Amino acid sequence: MSNETASHNHAQTKGISRRDALKGAAVAGIGMLGATALAACSPAETGASTSTSTDSTTWDKEVSVLVAGTGTAIHAAIAAAELGAESVLVVEKDKAMFGGTSATSGGGYALAMLEFNEAEGISDTRDQVLEYMKLVGDSRMDENVQAAFVDNANDFCRFVLDTHGWSKWGHINKAFGDYYELYQGSLPDAFGRGSWYPFDANGEYLAAPAQWTTYQEYVKGSDAIELAMGTSIESLVTDAEGAVIGARLSDGTSVKANAVILGTGGFEHNEDMRRFFLPFPYYRSNGSMNNTGDGHRLGAKVGAQLAYMDTTFGNPYFDTQKEWEPGAFRYDNAGSDAFAPRGFPHSVIVNRKGKRFCDESTMYDTMNRAFGVYDTGTMEYVNIPGFWICDATYAQTFLLPGYSTPAELPEFVFAFDSLEELAEGMGIDKEGLTAELAAFNENAARGEDPLWHRGEKAASANTLAMMSGLMSLPDAEIPETVLGTMQDPPFYCCRYVPGMMGGTRGGLHINENAQVLDVDGSPIAGLYAVGNCSSGVAGYWAGGSTLGQGGVMGYVAAKHITGA
Repeated sequence: MSNETASHNHAQTKGISRRDALKGAAVAGIGMLGATALAACSPAETGASTSTSTDSTTWDKEVSVLVAGTGTAIHAAIAAAELGAESVLVVEKDKAMFGGTSATSGGGYALAMLEFNEAEGISDTRDQVLEYMKLVGDSRMDENVQAAFVDNANDFCRFVLDTHGWSKWGHINKAFGDYYELYQGSLPDAFGRGSWYPFDANGEYLAAPAQWTTYQEYVKGSDAIELAMGTSIESLVTDAEGAVIGARLSDGTSVKANAVILGTGGFEHNEDMRRFFLPFPYYRSNGSMNNTGDGHRLGAKVGAQLAYMDTTFGNPYFDTQKEWEPGAFRYDNAGSDAFAPRGFPHSVIVNRKGKRFCDESTMYDTMNRAFGVYDTGTMEYVNIPGFWICDATYAQTFLLPGYSTPAELPEFVFAFDSLEELAEGMGIDKEGLTAELAAFNENAARGEDPLWHRGEKAASANTLAMMSGLMSLPDAEIPETVLGTMQDPPFYCCRYVPGMMGGTRGGLHINENAQVLDVDGSPIAGLYAVGNCSSGVAGYWAGGSTLGQGGVMGYVAAKHITGA
């Protein structure tokens, strides 16, 4: 189904084209990009976050819906147009990159209670998934929002297929499911709710770049949607009662809107906000450099309540710097250890006392939380940095961090002839490390880990089975267990630091309609938030939580705005 021929495209509104109706000062940077633009990223400066009263506002443009961001918020824009909004203006802060972090993600969505469950061999109930999501969110998050997410997930999926002419939603592997698989309500085999992908009309799955290329082409072909690249919201405009009735853009254009949907991403690249809100130091993120908390500040200026600001989509990283730089936060993709080799056999992670502090084979969000332990004896976050260590047996089977081999080590992978030399060279307690590995080796030889239960979860075996192929050397025999002794020199070591997979996940507190709430818990008329600038749905509950919650709640917002 092409956008040009779809009957639900609003090519004309009451006899006049939408673009003819939207006269006034032109929005700088309006333009369409080809699919190749998805590979580019040109960070823009942080926008201001002031609010403006309508008393002195002269409108340059009027639209039904104004959407900020082209990540998961693009679903809100497309749904608004499809459900009857006559005019939708989408502004994107980046000059070149359509889709933000979403377009560079894995492309899977965390979803539940889909009509496709049976075909995928999944048995689930509404009560199960709601109980599980409640626990993953530490019972802190709004259960009405969680229910709205679950109850609208299937309609969202069907809407996406119908709009773009795709065939189904399904999985491309069964390695990743519920990240907190021991929690009540989790699916027994830790598979089913995470990493759903749309499949095109030919039955081929669509990764993130292909999805966002399609969304971009839809926008280009839609007469109901206008796109302004390199443009952001400078301030929100409210009326005397505090309702949001429009916005002033970064180019000075004033846009009147019946509704404003903020989808501006997290705040991971705002140093002050990281210090103010995150509970322990973070060092890395692969989120867009444009994620500087714009939506958070815009909403706060008009009285919005912030929620869950201490949370992230956690993901550990290898420190890809040769020298240790305390507090140095960086954008990084190469050092991400989302799946491997953190939990492969013949490797461990220890802190500076030489003690293991996690199940190395657990999922990345759960592992990342282990960094936040505060040692009251030494008055420090003793697990930051951690140290990933492997032995020669590991290096004979798998690639080392940086996809390297012992013959060509990157500067951040250090080699040592003994554990004693490693401890001295990396600043780890020597006696603590040797004692810890002696105990680990004794248990690993028996296939046991009584301290951290490594290898006992379904995710451990599934991750090894899927990811080892990407990290193994040619003709290497892949072990069947994630446990293996650590005793054959030389030993290799990297510093290991806390980070984020896509960014922070706290933000403007929303209700079940994705409406932004004020400090008294009442909706701010005309203002909606989706994705990582919102309070979201739950914790990092399964693979694709960012795309899942942003997409579904964007669809929910569009339904509420249009009365669909």
